[in-house]
Amino acid sequence: KRPDSTAIATTPTHIVPTMMASKALPQFLLRRSRCVNLNSTYNNIIGSSATLHLSNSASNLATEDTSNIVACPPNLKFGPRTVSSPFFGLDRIEQQEQQQEQQQENDDDIEEEVELEDEDDDDITQKLQQLDLYDLSTKPDTTYRAIPLPERLTVPIWDINKDAAAEESKGELKLNADVFGLTPIRTDLIHRVVIYQRNKKRGVRYCAVTKTISQVSGSGRKVRPQKGSGRARAGHSRPPHWRGGAKAHGPKGAAQDYTTKLNKKVRRLGLKHMLSQKLLEGNLIVVDKLAVDSFKTKNLAKKLSEFGIGKHASNAFMVDGDGDLDANFRVAQRNLQQVKIVSQLGCNVYDILKKEKLVLSVDAVQALEERLTK
Repeated sequence: KRPDSTAIATTPTHIVPTMMASKALPQFLLRRSRCVNLNSTYNNIIGSSATLHLSNSASNLATEDTSNIVACPPNLKFGPRTVSSPFFGLDRIEQQEQQQEQQQENDDDIEEEVELEDEDDDDITQKLQQLDLYDLSTKPDTTYRAIPLPERLTVPIWDINKDAAAEESKGELKLNADVFGLTPIRTDLIHRVVIYQRNKKRGVRYCAVTKTISQVSGSGRKVRPQKGSGRARAGHSRPPHWRGGAKAHGPKGAAQDYTTKLNKKVRRLGLKHMLSQKLLEGNLIVVDKLAVDSFKTKNLAKKLSEFGIGKHASNAFMVDGDGDLDANFRVAQRNLQQVKIVSQLGCNVYDILKKEKLVLSVDAVQALEERLTK
């Protein structure tokens, strides 16, 4: 089947706490392991010695299995298609009105025993009603398991012009193990190449040149007598704190060179490890050619969405062969911010690392293998 964003992309895993607070109160689940206990919020409102008054929603949780229920605070907003959200794929628990009516009868008996202020009680009930509850047991398994070598090196060749109904590939391609099959992945080499590329892009900065006192035009004559005028003493007319004077401790025009040196063999090896990493992740897509029938951006965006590439999906770095790029493809991809296309000579570690998916044409694969195995 054609690769899509859910089957081939590596989804960030979030450790979701499943334990519940005492007295069946849910915890606030914040982004990335930032969790705030709801019990502490209650204790701050009504005091640690007071008996907690459960609202309808909290009482319903007390009678059910709450080990797989998490709560999202109302101040956090996640898009329903945000894969990085800890609530992605979870079913939202909707509280039934019948259960709330039954629990309201029980709350009338509890209110006689619990003596709380009306304002605090309203705040607690309002906080619980604003919580969005989710069921962790419905979370889909999006963990990607890499295909072992050497089976990983055999990849299908897809046709970018076919419709989504055509699930069959045009064939298979055997990748070179010396370029796409390196293991383990040397992240230290990838880091060195990225630092090298960023420094090279920063380049050399030539600073401005300012004039010192000896270079500013003006006489060295004393501008006024030393004493008698009541004003500050002054010598020449070129001090830094005077208008038209010199610049104190200004730049002298020295070039700031940020470029660093990295051996060609190290850069080439870093590119090999980056290509191997994309194949290991399952984010490497091989197409027969980067050419489309129409120059419309809408048509190209629809075809790329079949591979999990688009505005609400993943971004992609596309590499073609040494020949001229297809005119329709070049015009159609100009307005797609999620796509960047270069020839195989422009294939680099930094751009591959920035984009989630790597799309290579058959000509690009052959050219890269020939260039990197010399």
